[in-house]
Amino acid sequence: MPTSIIHIFNDDKFIDPSIKLFEEVIPNQSVYFIIKRSDVSLHYVKSTNVKKIDLSLHQEKKELLDFINSKLNHVVFFHALDKDKQNLVIEILPIIKKVWFIWGYDLYSNWSLLKKDIYQSKTKSFLKIKSNFKYKILNSWFAFLLFQNSKLIRKVNLKSYKILDNTFNTKFYQSVQLIDFVVPVVPTEFSLVKKINSKVKYAPFTYGCLEDLLDDKLDKNVKNQPNILVGNSADPSNNHVEVFLKLSKLDLKDRIVYVPLSYGGNENYKNHVLNAGRELLGVNFHPLIDFMPLEKYNQILLSCGTLIFNHIRQQGVGNIIISGYLGATLFLNKKSPVYKYYKSIGIEVFSTSQVSKKSFNPLNERFATQNRDILYSLYSRKAVHEKIKTLIQIIDK
Repeated sequence: MPTSIIHIFNDDKFIDPSIKLFEEVIPNQSVYFIIKRSDVSLHYVKSTNVKKIDLSLHQEKKELLDFINSKLNHVVFFHALDKDKQNLVIEILPIIKKVWFIWGYDLYSNWSLLKKDIYQSKTKSFLKIKSNFKYKILNSWFAFLLFQNSKLIRKVNLKSYKILDNTFNTKFYQSVQLIDFVVPVVPTEFSLVKKINSKVKYAPFTYGCLEDLLDDKLDKNVKNQPNILVGNSADPSNNHVEVFLKLSKLDLKDRIVYVPLSYGGNENYKNHVLNAGRELLGVNFHPLIDFMPLEKYNQILLSCGTLIFNHIRQQGVGNIIISGYLGATLFLNKKSPVYKYYKSIGIEVFSTSQVSKKSFNPLNERFATQNRDILYSLYSRKAVHEKIKTLIQIIDK
């Protein structure tokens, strides 16, 4: 066991549950830092174990780095690899072990080879994303392969070398090269990081467990509930309009289509989704604009027998776990690593291309029980505790 595990978080709703889990399994072994400006109060995190750090203040950043680098058997857990944490990774001593917990946006938004493929046509059109031939060639895995062999390219053509270097040799790329262990949300996501850094090792973890997420609703069932949940945020990667178009062609009757828009994205895109939802779905459309406590949000999930997540990237897995466990019919984009993973382990999940009037039929009892059993085996408190123990064992080796 390392002298201490140093966690570096942002102020987010997933932090308190994860601190609770780490303290249950390895109490008093962790130090928790929350990156937040000194003049701004914490919004989501309530834990008294955390220390706030303002990285925009030179002295505070220096003190954090001095603390991390003071003992060579420290291990640093970076929860999401945003720009602040990328800079920290680069400044920490190479001998100190670094663990990257992927959240989603930090991988797909920072790496152009993944970002270019996460939007469908209607969403891409709204975002005015253009990809001419030159862009496609430069932002391709073949071009990245050339970059990885850039010493040879440099000898042949200095101009081509500089173009590739400007495209791929970013702070994100440099920091990922220094990461020792990667903790993806689903194992199928790990292969994407291995393409960037072939030396990283895999480790497991899950933010939260079913008992904490559902509390006294663990025995509930939504199989016959009429309402529909579409997406998990206001981020364009939800590809909302493509789903709305499909639903607009169906007889929804009096079903409510809940669309969470309380975080992510920007006002321009959020307004686009609101306008499209009202136009295409009318009175069935029910956007969730304001952030709400987990208890209240779970009440909405308990009324939804159908979940439609059109993400091509990994996203919204907490919602998928809860709804799948409760017996909802799950529609995920078949290009998503989440869809591929759940399919591979026997969970009954459908592609968003299969959304039709039959979509509102309750999930077959056998499949609902099968999904419930598999998800419990992966995300119960006992299973999540075991993942933390395995995570520590892998790092200690």
